[in-house]
Amino acid sequence: MKNRIRVLLFILLFFAQIIINRYINVLKLNIDLLYLIILYISIKKGVVKTVAFASLIGWATDYFTCGIIGVFGFSRVITAFLINEVFRYIDLRKNIFVFLFIAISLAFSNIIANVFLHFIFGYKILLSLVVYQPLLTGFVGMILNIFPKMKKVLNVY
Repeated sequence: MKNRIRVLLFILLFFAQIIINRYINVLKLNIDLLYLIILYISIKKGVVKTVAFASLIGWATDYFTCGIIGVFGFSRVITAFLINEVFRYIDLRKNIFVFLFIAISLAFSNIIANVFLHFIFGYKILLSLVVYQPLLTGFVGMILNIFPKMKKVLNVY
């Protein structure tokens, strides 16, 4: 039962990300819900599955955002690997640590991608991707983690 709810949650996050990207000009918010899937897989699975899923989800992020395949894929793989190695030392039972963990790791991933886009294509490093998106995504991840039912389903402790 928990596995079905997890799969349903991942599918809902994926489709919500598609809707957010489709209406980004109207919403003026950029939340990376696919990153929450990467975070969960990085915490629960081994290194090989983490890297494989992070690259797939990173390619999907590339498709939805900049259209240049590989930039976010690379940054998501590096960040997912680091999350897989570091999460054991962080107490994810406290919501503030969940928020900070999501926000800092997503900011790191976006900085890597923005540096590549800046040096290769001359794009400006956007404050919205480095600050606002990690904070909003961290807030959404913290909200998902507040409910006791979700804590039981996700079982990240």
